[in-house]
Amino acid sequence: MLSKSDIPLPNLIKLLTSFNTEAGYLVPTETGMSKSILDAHGALRSYLAQNGVHDFDLQGKGTDAKVTEEINVITASEIVITTLSLYRPETKHGDPRLWVYKLNQYANPYNLLVFIKINEKLFLFNASDKQLIQSDEAGNLHLAPDTPLAELLQAKSEFLDPHAQELISKLQVISNMGFVESLRNGDTGVGMTLETLLGIHANSNRAPDYKGIEIKTKRVRGTNNRASNNVSLFSQIPNWNLSSCKNGMAILNKCGYVDATTNRLQLYCTVSNSPNPQFLHLLINENENLVECNKTQNGKSDPVVVWDLMNLSAQLEAKHKKTFWVKAKTKKNEKDIECFHYIEVEQTENPLTANLPALIEIGAITMDFTLSKKATGNSTRDHGYLFRIKPSNFDLLFPPSKIISLTSN
Repeated sequence: MLSKSDIPLPNLIKLLTSFNTEAGYLVPTETGMSKSILDAHGALRSYLAQNGVHDFDLQGKGTDAKVTEEINVITASEIVITTLSLYRPETKHGDPRLWVYKLNQYANPYNLLVFIKINEKLFLFNASDKQLIQSDEAGNLHLAPDTPLAELLQAKSEFLDPHAQELISKLQVISNMGFVESLRNGDTGVGMTLETLLGIHANSNRAPDYKGIEIKTKRVRGTNNRASNNVSLFSQIPNWNLSSCKNGMAILNKCGYVDATTNRLQLYCTVSNSPNPQFLHLLINENENLVECNKTQNGKSDPVVVWDLMNLSAQLEAKHKKTFWVKAKTKKNEKDIECFHYIEVEQTENPLTANLPALIEIGAITMDFTLSKKATGNSTRDHGYLFRIKPSNFDLLFPPSKIISLTSN
């Protein structure tokens, strides 16, 4: 389990993300190291498959089906070429296993091992090795200087293309208008108003909003222009075929509550890696490559719904290839109508989708239920199953972002 790592996984993800590098992670146990057998969990299997290294799902069982690949182990002083064995034993349902030849020379139990593929080569390094990764007093991780790892990791940042520059110009014109009245009441007014000013028509299409650029809008308050609340990355319905609850009504019947004001059965809550007031929490099923939402109460854990990790990764990649996170100051005018001043863009690109399972596991990415029972009949109304992240955690998911002021001063 990655949670048993002897260094903080979020800190390492943040470091690698700053170099536009995603990775597969593995924490060996004492038993695994002593027997030279390590379990290849779901997130690592996905990383290896997505990067063209190895697909365990296509591999047969037994010694005859074992595959070996070249792997480059990065130490503080050199890069050592060795062998990675990948296999599925005849026993125990053919659970995927791997081993790196002479791994005991480079790692100890519960060290955090990192697999990265760069320039068509697979590398492995021990992030717990203080000669490679150093920590400051605040706990932030840094590359040790003058090592092969420091030389290998190069920041990769390309930002403004012509469409992005065109959109920036339009946003600057809107910003110069100052505070504009909201065209809709409620939370969605800030986004709907901006899209209308940009000439974007509302639709249910999942494609990015403006010539391949996704636009997300957020209210900010105070002087630091920071949006502290979670922002939505994407919405994705559960895999009903694999879920215990087969539809929204079943979720409401199992987990919902009656609102004291409306007397309506509903479920509006955020679900993360630890149980919430509704006893719901998320966990990663590494064997099946699923995100599970369970209800754990009085020591008993009941399944609710599941999502395919591969599907979630695909949605994240498609939705946020290039995203403008537009910040808007807000105030009420003399007519008591909310008004917005669009002041700043944070531009992100190319989310590191391999980080998604780890970020769900540590609670950096959450999911919101937005369900309620309709007044008549036995059906539900929902506003999506929203996977969300705090803007302060962008650096765990995206390469370094670019902040663009829309104001003239």
